[in-house]
Formats: sequence, C-alpha cells, structure tokens
Amino acid sequence: MIAWRHVTVRYRGQRVVDGLTLEVRAGQRVALVGPNGAGKTTLLRTLLGLVQYEGVVEVDGLDARRRPVEARRQVGYVPQLLAFPQHLSAAEVVALAQELRGVRADPLPLLQEAGLAPHAGKPVRELSGGMLRRLGVALARVGDPPVLVLDEPTSYLDHEGEGWLLDWLRAAEGKTVVVASHQLRGLDRLVDRVAVLQRGRLLADLAADDLRRLHWLEVVVAPPAPDLLPEEVAVLARRNGAVHLRVPDHRLREVLEALEGRPVRVHEPPVEELLREVLS
Repeated sequence: MIAWRHVTVRYRGQRVVDGLTLEVRAGQRVALVGPNGAGKTTLLRTLLGLVQYEGVVEVDGLDARRRPVEARRQVGYVPQLLAFPQHLSAAEVVALAQELRGVRADPLPLLQEAGLAPHAGKPVRELSGGMLRRLGVALARVGDPPVLVLDEPTSYLDHEGEGWLLDWLRAAEGKTVVVASHQLRGLDRLVDRVAVLQRGRLLADLAADDLRRLHWLEVVVAPPAPDLLPEEVAVLARRNGAVHLRVPDHRLREVLEALEGRPVRVHEPPVEELLREVLS
C-alpha cells in the first residue's frame, strides 16, 4: 500500500532522510519512532508531494511524483501543527474540506465520530488544543481514504483524548495507518510494527510486542536504595544525593511497595533513552 524505496531528502545541504527503504502493507499499522530530527515528518510529507526527494514513493501503486493528485486522494493526513481559519466554525471547516475533496458537505457525522458534535458551531479560535487535534483527525476521514497518516496524533490530548484516539483507530478497521511519534508509551496498542528512525535512516523494524521490553520509568528516591529490588530493576546512578532506578513499567508497583511509602518522583525518560538499546 505504501512504499518508500531508497528515498533521500536534502535540506540546506544536509540529508534529513538518507536512502530510506520501508514498505507498509495494506491494512497494516506502522509507527515511525525516533528523536526530534530523525526525519519522521519529512518522510510523511513525501507521500503528499510537499517536499522534493530522490528515490521512489508509492501509495497504492501510484507514484507520488508522477501521479501526485491521485496519490494524495488515497491519504487522509493529520499534520503535527494544525492551522484552520480562525473565524470558521468546526462544522464549516469540515464542510470546506469535504467540498475540496469533491464529496457532499455533511460535517455532522464526522464531528460526532470525533466527539465534537456539541461544538459544531463554535469558532476554531475558541477550541482547545485537544479539540483542534480531534478536528484534525476528523478531517483525515473526509472522503474515506484507505490510508491514514498521523503526525504526533496524541499532542494536546489528555488521557481521555488518548483513549478516544485508540478507539477511533480501532473503528477504522481495514485502513492502512502510519503514525509518527517521539513517544513510545501506548504505541503497542495502536500499531502492528514500529520503524525506528535516527538521522533519516531506518535503524530497526520491530513488532509492536517488542516495544513492551523498551518501556521503563525512572524512579528517583532519597537513599538508601532498597536492599532487595524486584527482578529487572537496576540502579542507574546517584545524582544530587538521590538514587535513580530504572524500572520496567510492569515492575513499578513492586518497586513502590519495596520503598514502603517513601517519597518518590517518577519520570518517563526521553525517547532517546528508551531507544538506546535499539540505537546502539
């Protein structure tokens, strides 16, 4: 359904995508993961003809360079940064997108699907960040394209919003989905595969189940460290008079019990740390 073959994108003399080859089969859900600057957004933009590139990009067998209009029709795209006319209502934005796609203007079903029906008449300037993200996701479904491409889709979504997005993707059965994210948490519930990018290159192609072993949290506690730590828990370092523990997600409860109510701070490390085992 989607194929990038030996794709290179240059920006100011630098290769932001460097000879990358990746294929996504029809109906598959793949996450592009990596630190900022890894080339995730640029790679997605090649599907829409928004950047110049070397190599071949295809969507459902359509060459994105030679048949750009037909290729774009196959894709529903949610960009990382959303920009809508501030004076239009949510319903008017959807209706405009439907008209541009050549389908009948009927915004209410898509707004209902996005949980925005009560806000249909509200101007875009009055929508919260989470509502704007939902509106962007609703627009991706205009025309019912077979491919959904989402760039950092959980940005500005709270826990409830993330749950809604998960349900929304589950309901989009049969769609080919590509999600770009700098976060790992929750991706194993959204996708089948994870492609790890760094400096524009594909470093690893993992099954979603493999993500679980990469999930860990940093627990910071005043010394001393417990004498007996649960299996898989390691002491990272002692900094600023505190003990820092590397705790897999599924061991967090055991660690908190071992600390016997002592005050702790829990951090999710940056994606670079979480992917260090893969990137090294």
